[in-house]
Amino acid sequence: MTEKSESGEVAAAVATSGNGKKLLERAWDALMAAGLPEGTARQYVSWMRDYVLFHGKRHPQEMGVPEVQAFLASERFLGQAAQRVEATAAIRFLYEAVLQRHWPRGVLEGTVESTAHGSGGKPNAVYLNGRQQGVKLLDRVRNALRVGQYALETEKTYVNWIKQYVFFHGTRNPEEMGALEVEQFLTHLAVKRKVAKDTQRQALNALVFLYRTVLGREFGKVMPVRGRHGKRLPVVLTRKEVPGVLQRIEGACGMHKLMAELMYGSGVRVKECCRTRVKDVDLERLQLGVRGGKGDQDRVTVLPRRLVDRLREQIERVRRLHEDDLSLGFGRVWLPPALRRKYSNAERELGWQYLFPSSRLSVDPREREEKVRRRHHVHVDSLEKAIRAAVTQSGLTKRVTPHVFRHSFATHLLENGENIRKVQDLLGHKDIQTTMIYLHVMEGGTTDVRSPLDLLES
Repeated sequence: MTEKSESGEVAAAVATSGNGKKLLERAWDALMAAGLPEGTARQYVSWMRDYVLFHGKRHPQEMGVPEVQAFLASERFLGQAAQRVEATAAIRFLYEAVLQRHWPRGVLEGTVESTAHGSGGKPNAVYLNGRQQGVKLLDRVRNALRVGQYALETEKTYVNWIKQYVFFHGTRNPEEMGALEVEQFLTHLAVKRKVAKDTQRQALNALVFLYRTVLGREFGKVMPVRGRHGKRLPVVLTRKEVPGVLQRIEGACGMHKLMAELMYGSGVRVKECCRTRVKDVDLERLQLGVRGGKGDQDRVTVLPRRLVDRLREQIERVRRLHEDDLSLGFGRVWLPPALRRKYSNAERELGWQYLFPSSRLSVDPREREEKVRRRHHVHVDSLEKAIRAAVTQSGLTKRVTPHVFRHSFATHLLENGENIRKVQDLLGHKDIQTTMIYLHVMEGGTTDVRSPLDLLES
């Protein structure tokens, strides 16, 4: 059978599909250009046609992940794993090669995704969300961020930058704009508002997420006028300054002071410290587990021996507070949705409770509809305020934030002669170059050098 007659059969097969006819003809041409055998191509087009008919002849451009999942979860695929894989590959080809929308990696749970023919290499991880008629753009952005399990702070930041971008261009629809408008906005941030380089890059990341992930578009290389950013050394407290600050930290019945000591003694970040759960503390092995740290990475760090007794007392306070919550019908703690579904009782267990709990119950802003009141961890801002007040009382002129305790942890370990590779593991750095920055602020780095002024004869 010739390619022309084959194309005619395909067109006839979708004659009742309305607007889908031209699309499937384009799909056939793309399959032929990709070099697929005619039999495989014919089967792929058949799956594409079934997908369109399954959703009432809707155009695939108006559909996305929910529609693909619904089709592949239909009864026709029960016990037909091989057909499901083939249908998945066909629909993936339709979106990637024909509609130019990248397939999101791992979005179809339980589906074995075969390599896309003619996809041009490894696809970008993009949220295939369709046009979602009736859903506002910012709600689509929030949905995509939550599908990707981004942090709540990231969600707020990205939405804010997208709002600023839209207002900068007179509330124009982002779908009507592109690389030129993005470049104008980023240049305005650097030239007029004089933002830092990191701030400008954050805005760019938000807009890339908007276009690539939500709108399914690539706007090419953007070359705005960017703010300059030089090399910065971390602020580090000396061994004499550390106790002067720690002793003056007050608030939360001594919990803020314990958290600061844990950050200095274990090198954890402030959010890692706040999110520590009871089960992450191993008092016997003197280890502190960090779950879902920066970059969603787990690691284990050292637990200071002198904090064992106080941590044991803190766990006992958490236990009593948790029992009180349970007696009042509460006692839940936030867990990732997948983990919550798999272990339905885990959110009420002591081990999953936060080691440093908040003084009040609250509702997760991402789950307002459920109205479930949970015991969250202590707020980061309250700890930062307590540390700021202690620094002011101690008379230090250095700008001390909670992260300075992490810098001091790493620097003091290196001064004690610890192997830099070991320090890298404890901090969770991917690159040794990140850890080596502490070599520049160690004691002895400049004290062994005599200034020429001191060598002058009186």
